[in-house]
Amino acid sequence: MKKILIILLCIVHCAFCIAQGWTLDSCISYAQQQSYSVIRANMAVKNAEIAERSARVVMTPSVNAGIGENLSFGLVEGANNVRENRTQSTTSFNASVSMPLFTGLRITNQIKRTAVELQAALAEVESAKESVELNVITYYLQAMYSREMQSVQQQQLTLSEQLLERTQVLVAEGRKSESELYEVEAQVAQNRQALTEAENSYRLAVVDLCQLINYKDVEGFVSEMSDLSDLSDSSDQSDQSDQSDLSDSKLSTLLPTPDVVFAQAVANRPSLEAQRSRVVSAELAIKETKADYYPQLNLNASWGTGYYHMFNGNNPAFGNQFVNNGSEVIGLSLNIPIYNRMQVRHAVKRQQIALEEAKLSELELTDRLYKEIQSAYYNALAAKDKYQAAQKSREAGAKALEFAESKYELGRMSAYEYSEAQTRLYRAEAEETQAKYEYLLRTRILGFYMR
Repeated sequence: MKKILIILLCIVHCAFCIAQGWTLDSCISYAQQQSYSVIRANMAVKNAEIAERSARVVMTPSVNAGIGENLSFGLVEGANNVRENRTQSTTSFNASVSMPLFTGLRITNQIKRTAVELQAALAEVESAKESVELNVITYYLQAMYSREMQSVQQQQLTLSEQLLERTQVLVAEGRKSESELYEVEAQVAQNRQALTEAENSYRLAVVDLCQLINYKDVEGFVSEMSDLSDLSDSSDQSDQSDQSDLSDSKLSTLLPTPDVVFAQAVANRPSLEAQRSRVVSAELAIKETKADYYPQLNLNASWGTGYYHMFNGNNPAFGNQFVNNGSEVIGLSLNIPIYNRMQVRHAVKRQQIALEEAKLSELELTDRLYKEIQSAYYNALAAKDKYQAAQKSREAGAKALEFAESKYELGRMSAYEYSEAQTRLYRAEAEETQAKYEYLLRTRILGFYMR
């Protein structure tokens, strides 16, 4: 029933994605559900839960029961403990209970350690989800960039075709030579080729994204992919404007410094939380190992009885023997360690080394996190400057094309020069598009660390 419910939820989720279109958040959610690393991390959580439950029941009594049947020949011992020469069958029944009373706090520390390891496993799940999220952000924005480049190429082809129509009219009126018409036709052919390449790039980018999130219907994904309407980090709802336009107010917003981002990220990153839990687990493992230095006290109780059947002899009734042959035992056992060939001491030293390694890994992760945040900040800062410069370049190219169009209509500019003006504008638009998506990616990554 549980499996059926999970399958139904996945179907409903997929249907929702199809109905709403593939937004960035829906891609991230779908990828996290399909990711093998996330699934494997969830399996580790289940193992950690089992280990924790197993540790909690170690302090409870252990109860066992048994029954045995033996057939004896020759000198055998009967119910009255007298050895006689005869053939008999013996049926035995027993039950025993044992419970640890003192184990040097081994069980207590084991319970704490398994609980901490469970927390580490849960944090690893979130860390795996974050890794998937970062990859999806990168691939999704690459697909969107390729699609917008396809749109830019389509606009360039439309402009070239319009130029071709005007040139044909001017040639017919004798105001332009046929050589210029051939130049415009060549430019149209180049733009068509560039559009084909852009379409292929977009298709391949979508294939890469689908493969990343383990989605099979590539063609359906292409038709359902929604526009970029919310590329800001989900935790930042202060600016509800269309992020794909990148308004001046958003560009003028100051980026948080690496120290500010790090101060918030260092307390919230799941990978660091998992490593901190491993440090605590290593500390508890040392205490757990040191328990072997202390005496171990256990409580034991048992009960047993038997039924003896002598062949060719008189045998008391089963019920009487079951009651009369019974015996009960209760006792304490104390195991005092004296010399164990230095095994405990060496085990403690190994655990201490494991603790130092865990602390070193925590320090390494902390340093790596700061470096990642520092790189993300300066990449976002550079992308912001690059996008602002690309905007100005595109505006200048658009004005230059307006003047070129007027000159071309008056016959004061050749088709080649006009085509060059178009090409410069196209390059400026392409650079602006690239800078825009790079800035969106960098700010999204920087905001990712702020959560």
